[in-house]
Amino acid sequence: MLSLGPYKFSPTSLRCYKEQRWHAVECIGQILLQNIGSGVEHIDLEGVIYPQLHFNDLINMRESWVNQTHHILIDTLGIILGHFVITHIEEKQRFFLVCQEFNLSLKRYILKRMRF
Repeated sequence: MLSLGPYKFSPTSLRCYKEQRWHAVECIGQILLQNIGSGVEHIDLEGVIYPQLHFNDLINMRESWVNQTHHILIDTLGIILGHFVITHIEEKQRFFLVCQEFNLSLKRYILKRMRF
């Protein structure tokens, strides 16, 4: 089970990746690469929501995607994985079963720190 804010679902597959950013610099006829830091963390997952527990979660997830709301991602053990925003959501209907299957793409959201 995973929890993305108020939405609880069972992931069937999960892919997490983070890119390194490189900038090409021309130097005496050669192209050199300079590391300019790490990029954004991405999570792509497939999951299932069982309507007996959370009937409108997929509809509410779509609204959260439209409103560009960030949520905390928490695993079953209660470990906080960070703040994430939904960048892509896709619903799958197979055999028109009662459970709602979906694909979800998330990106890490960095909260701005307030300075006083």
